[in-house]
Amino acid sequence: MAEQILMPKLGLTMKTGTVVKWFKDEGDQVANKEPVLEIETEKLSSLVESPVSGVLIKKIAAIGRKYPVSCVLGYIGSPGEQVETTGNDAAILVVSVEPDEKPAETAAIHAPGPGIRVFISPVAKKLASTLGIDYRKIKGTGPNGRIVKADVQKYAERQPPAAIVQKEDKIIPYTGIRQTIGENMLNAWTTIPMVTHHVMADVTELVEYRAKLNKGVTDINEKISVNDLILKLTATALSDMPIINSSLTDKGIVLYGRVNLGVATSIDNGLIVPVIHDANLKSLLNISKEAKDLFNRARNGALNLDETADGTFTVTNLGGYGSVDLFTPIINPPQAAILGVGRITETAVPVNSEITIRSLMGLSFTYDHRIIDGATAAEFIKKIMQLLENPFRSALY
Repeated sequence: MAEQILMPKLGLTMKTGTVVKWFKDEGDQVANKEPVLEIETEKLSSLVESPVSGVLIKKIAAIGRKYPVSCVLGYIGSPGEQVETTGNDAAILVVSVEPDEKPAETAAIHAPGPGIRVFISPVAKKLASTLGIDYRKIKGTGPNGRIVKADVQKYAERQPPAAIVQKEDKIIPYTGIRQTIGENMLNAWTTIPMVTHHVMADVTELVEYRAKLNKGVTDINEKISVNDLILKLTATALSDMPIINSSLTDKGIVLYGRVNLGVATSIDNGLIVPVIHDANLKSLLNISKEAKDLFNRARNGALNLDETADGTFTVTNLGGYGSVDLFTPIINPPQAAILGVGRITETAVPVNSEITIRSLMGLSFTYDHRIIDGATAAEFIKKIMQLLENPFRSALY
């Protein structure tokens, strides 16, 4: 009897998923727990595995379409087995779709004219592609009219620059996670009165403190990063100032009892924000280990929705790229604020009437002015700066 491939429920908040790609065609052999298709939710992508070994006898779900949790996406069964779709199947949503990519061209292809074939050597084809030349317009001088490298070179020499065919624009579908990110950012930008404070913070002591913590540690997974320290001291500051760890709702301003720290993470197809829950109650080492685990699984598409839910404040760190000092992060609704972190640079600054070299790091704090006043925001940034200058104090909390 055929087994159903169902839209999985990846977390408590998941209601629908979008089919991104089928890895198998109807009639293909499938092993138990072998990935059959890829789905995408509003926050992450995931692979759907076959429930049994057998043959993919029917694909129900269409690429690019959204289906509810537990909806039947396809069937695995025996060769030649037939199935009847039901009201719970996705068959009514199936539409014809264009393949993601055109079949790869071979050395012999059909030209635009019916019945005409164009033969070209691999070397000549590569050269034509490099020069942006449509080789179907070239007359070949090789055996049986085959286009050779010399033909492409001569054609290029004869053509004015205007005759060189430019590469076509590439269209990237604005769907799935990318579209969700865009819609959320647009909604935040147009509905929240955001203000951003910028400051260069002295992190000389932070850098030295980190060096002491990592002294003698050889396992990279055990080492404390600057980002780990920032997360720890931010959680500490949020515990002291609940108004920053808040949200505006229909009932009023909610001051969250938990500090659930979202950490913006870049992935191949966009941005995801895994959450370190109760970060203020965790040690620096535990935060470091959890952050590394979340980052790795986020980039491998292995997070579940619960690990991206219930964030109360977000930290976005661009310092690792070495190209950003200050920027304007956009609030992650419904949160009230977000902290942006820039790179660390060695800078000559006056200290006690003398010029000395200090390590400075850019901080950009964006907040919802409906909830947080400018003076309150300045106080929060000051608290962050004090902890950066005295990082060992964060370990006391």
